[in-house]
Amino acid sequence: MAHTARRRGRPELPAEIRLVNEAPIAMRLAPDEKERTQQYAAREGRSLGNFARRVYLKGLAQYEAEQAGAATSAA
Repeated sequence: MAHTARRRGRPELPAEIRLVNEAPIAMRLAPDEKERTQQYAAREGRSLGNFARRVYLKGLAQYEAEQAGAATSAA
């Protein structure tokens, strides 16, 4: 029988936004970067992994916008 974790009182997320935990991505940080990340995560009441994912998604959106701008100006 497969076990599915559900948080009490929270609805199940749609399949397209569920996180995949099968193959985590490791990221190395310098000691000062990790310390700053831990401080920000604690300030927001988030886990280190959750905070890092949020920062990654913001950075990814910025990167994609820059790439779209570069493609437009190259055309």
